[in-house]
Amino acid sequence: MERDSVNGRFGTIEYTIVRSPRRKRTYSLRVVGREVEVRAPVRTSLKDIRAFVEAKGAWVQDKLIEHRERPEVPPFGYGDSVPYLGQDTPIRITPGHVGPVEVSLRDEDGKVFVEDPGAIYLGRRHFHVTVPSHVDEAALKEKVREALTAWYRARAAEHFGEKVAELLPYVAPRAKPTVRISNARSQWGSCSRDGVLRFSWRCLMLDDSDTEYIAVHELAHLKVRNHSKAFWRVVEKEIPNAAAVRRAINRRGRSLPG
Repeated sequence: MERDSVNGRFGTIEYTIVRSPRRKRTYSLRVVGREVEVRAPVRTSLKDIRAFVEAKGAWVQDKLIEHRERPEVPPFGYGDSVPYLGQDTPIRITPGHVGPVEVSLRDEDGKVFVEDPGAIYLGRRHFHVTVPSHVDEAALKEKVREALTAWYRARAAEHFGEKVAELLPYVAPRAKPTVRISNARSQWGSCSRDGVLRFSWRCLMLDDSDTEYIAVHELAHLKVRNHSKAFWRVVEKEIPNAAAVRRAINRRGRSLPG
């Protein structure tokens, strides 16, 4: 890897160059936190890379500003509440005679919460987390986080299994996809060439309508691999306001715990 910088009309941009023998002509640029990374073919000159970064200068600076202004959020799994399907859901931790930490979604009476897709819930549900009574404070946070993550992963598998089955006849009726759950932090979903749809368990922090958009987006890739106009026509057939939904998802995603 190489370090370089370019000083253009959008200010000084420092970045890392990663050269790949697999790349023939194309460049890629990404901003992760405060770091800017350029991927380029092995023999690309510094002059060409600098010209590429300078041409993308406005986009890079916007991303860097967005990161600086992103609100601080508590670590996932140990705050007073965590988002579940768009609603902040309180965490109630109780010591008990259990082996591993146990997580369940409960109603206000402490009974297992039964979700009704047609209902609106206002503060009636919470995460009931039972922890072994002998766990010390130092280990408690990590154990709660791990248990909640496992709960989200299991629920995400059910959620997207149902979403894909429901939407498949309308979006890609001839396809036979496989649904898997990922741990991705910066990508809500993906679609592989062999028909595997992967969804981040973190999608379940978003609204139900958001997860529907994400499912439609990845199903549409079973018909159109790229993001061409043909692809967006497939998406917008099911979600006419897809562009607005996509922007809202990206905006909400900035404040979600990791």
